[in-house]
Amino acid sequence: MEDDAEDAGTVRTLAEPDDDPVADEEGAGEREQMAEDGESDVAEELDEDTESRSGTDEPGRRLWQPRFGARALGWLRSIRLPRGRKGRVLLTVVVLMVAGGGTGGYFWWNAGRLPDGVAFRVGDQNVSVDQLNAEADKLRLFFGVQPPSDPAKAGDFRRTMAKAYAVQLILEQQVRQQGIVIADKTAQDALTGYISQQVGDGADARDTFLKQLAAAGTSEQAVLDQIKDMLAVNALFSRQTRGISVSDQEVRQAFDQRRASLATPEKRDIKNIVVSTQDQANQVLTQLAGGAVFEDVARTSSLDDQTRGAGGDLGQVAASQLDDTYAKAAFAAPPNGVFGPVQTQYGWNIGKVASITPAVPAEFDSVQAQVKQQLIDEQASGRWRDWLGQRIREAAVQYADDYRPADPDSPPPTAATGQPEPAGQPGS
Repeated sequence: MEDDAEDAGTVRTLAEPDDDPVADEEGAGEREQMAEDGESDVAEELDEDTESRSGTDEPGRRLWQPRFGARALGWLRSIRLPRGRKGRVLLTVVVLMVAGGGTGGYFWWNAGRLPDGVAFRVGDQNVSVDQLNAEADKLRLFFGVQPPSDPAKAGDFRRTMAKAYAVQLILEQQVRQQGIVIADKTAQDALTGYISQQVGDGADARDTFLKQLAAAGTSEQAVLDQIKDMLAVNALFSRQTRGISVSDQEVRQAFDQRRASLATPEKRDIKNIVVSTQDQANQVLTQLAGGAVFEDVARTSSLDDQTRGAGGDLGQVAASQLDDTYAKAAFAAPPNGVFGPVQTQYGWNIGKVASITPAVPAEFDSVQAQVKQQLIDEQASGRWRDWLGQRIREAAVQYADDYRPADPDSPPPTAATGQPEPAGQPGS
């Protein structure tokens, strides 16, 4: 049995959720407008991506603190684009590569050494330091990407930005060469869906949104241009990764190799109290040993304002969702057992195991679709990286010394370094 990659899920990226209430309406609008503009091929590619990804991921619950820190993306990440692999890979290009939009630049027709004030050259186009800084500002505005505050890391950020923008220009050239054009209505539909979800419907909601854009120093047209750039790269990715399929035998073999990681891990329903000092934690233990109700002590003593009102309830969590030190104590305790004090970066913790849900081994029939999707995603990612790497090498980008990346010819990563983080937890 084989599946075309057009029905595939995602190379995992900085991705918006699969459940997209406006995607179906967007698809219809895209087909109509693109057909009018002679863009039926692109319309078909985007429409195919409205099928949701199969899988068994369970929505994470908001617990105590984000393990990996605050999310990196700003408001633009929430704009609904086509669902599935192709609908999300564009954010890989734009954010994981730390790439902005726009072709910008000015031209120096002489070859050889880069002129002063130029960060890099792609073909006959020189990109100035000022233009590169403008791209960094665009990333900050649209995606919340901030330059590092540590001066020691500024050089790495500068070189990453230079490579990212160079790759973006290379991709824009490929989009033009392949005749990919995103209709105005397609981008407008995506923006309208975002406004409806975040602000509301009607003229008043749109006016409110436009005022917010103006206050942030940008405009509706700038946002629409950014969306078009993202959708164009999305269509480019679709063209380069179409035709991928995997056999039932490959799926079975992958299941055997990945059986342990596919199992549902043991989960525990945990309640937690966090205080500032070890002495305070010991006082909490004394209260509990004297018969005090854990939930009551949490409501009066815990510093965690997210769980204090619920008696310290963190919900049901796996060990992988917890700080390692806290997890070892929590998963060593018996049912209804109290553990701690455990020190984490947020304070001293006393926990209680309310219930235990045993681990469930993976069964082939229940995860077959998930494994198949993983294989398709991996093949798509590999094909895209190979194709993009070749385009980068052909472009022979020339960097100024202060902007030259360590490996200028390699494609940027497509791993989910910025994937929305799971629910947080004590000490995470």
